[in-house]
Amino acid sequence: MGPSFLVSFALIACILGQGMSGDGDASHAKDMVKIHALLADSTKVKRTTAQIPGGIVSKTTSNDPRIVKLIQEHTASMATRLKNGKPIREWDPLFASIFENHSKIHFEFTVIKNGVTVRETSTDSKVVELIRAHASAVSGFVREGLGGMHEEHAVPKVLRARSLRFLGRGDGIKTCPVTGEPVNKSLSAVIGNRTVYFCCPACIDIVKRDPASYLAPATKN
Repeated sequence: MGPSFLVSFALIACILGQGMSGDGDASHAKDMVKIHALLADSTKVKRTTAQIPGGIVSKTTSNDPRIVKLIQEHTASMATRLKNGKPIREWDPLFASIFENHSKIHFEFTVIKNGVTVRETSTDSKVVELIRAHASAVSGFVREGLGGMHEEHAVPKVLRARSLRFLGRGDGIKTCPVTGEPVNKSLSAVIGNRTVYFCCPACIDIVKRDPASYLAPATKN
């Protein structure tokens, strides 16, 4: 048994478009490959969750040995990310808040024959709501697979006041405001009377829903 947090089946960064994250996170690309593989075969994954005092307990399994290995490796890598404060899917408000509050989450996992069991709890009642919302989002990824990877998830109301922050990672001219990756000049949108460029279509929708979180105020020449 060891520390873990099953931030499972998340964004594959516009189909592996991020590579290394903007803060020099060299393990990011490897973790995204695992996530992409799990998303692509999510129909082979079985996940159950239950609420317990202070949080949740979940069980994620598969009958496919390859998927079992991915589940176990992914869980271990996410444990390291939480311990070291290395976020993933940080453009999603719910997942960003998980990493902001990681020090308040007690998490442990057990490797079992066909997957993992995970127990996540907190002594902070507000963070308990965050843990349960995250568990629901992960279950949604298992149901939707690749189709749900660009969906944003709201932070529970009890934590929204604490989680407001600027999420932009690029300037919208040479780098995508969501991922920080080089833009595709054929992908643009006019937002707030300015033309903004993106790396993939999904990022356009993300910024249109919440431009203030991703676009810095335009500077005057």
